[in-house]
Amino acid sequence: MHLARCRGCMVLMAPLPIRDCAGNTLVGFRVVTDVELERLDDRVTVPAAVVVVEHAHAALMMFDSWRKQWELPGGAREPGETSRQAAARELREETGVHGVEPEGVAVAEFDLTNPDRHELLAIYRVRLQAAPRLLVNDEALDFLWWPPPNPVGEDMNPLDAEIARRVIRSSIERNDHARTT
Repeated sequence: MHLARCRGCMVLMAPLPIRDCAGNTLVGFRVVTDVELERLDDRVTVPAAVVVVEHAHAALMMFDSWRKQWELPGGAREPGETSRQAAARELREETGVHGVEPEGVAVAEFDLTNPDRHELLAIYRVRLQAAPRLLVNDEALDFLWWPPPNPVGEDMNPLDAEIARRVIRSSIERNDHARTT
């Protein structure tokens, strides 16, 4: 396990690969800049995006009505849409959070099932100073501000939890680096 500190807490990261109960596997995770993610989006198909919404060192998780689990807001790109546009749209549709500009922070690599395929996922981050008013809807039945040091419950997607941990850890490390330079 890798450790990062966040104002009195420790964020533990699991070694990859990580598998969920459906057999989907997170096989890679790479921190990138916003510009690098845009360039990747221009070169290869990145079919989906998620958003790690951070507030008070916690990540916003939504309880998905279809999969019956806590997961990050996000979803598939629509025709003609960029990954960033998909991230902003999914965040607005699934949570009601709007008027924010998601920042590209990472790319995840998956081996997925049903159907079997290998895919990349664009990962964006939004940092909020205040907790927003979240809108329960047909897709998101509830919301949870999940602190990454907490254990992953049986009803939480372990792949999304690990993505949230890694995004929050990378922002902690960047903040620590900025304070020391």
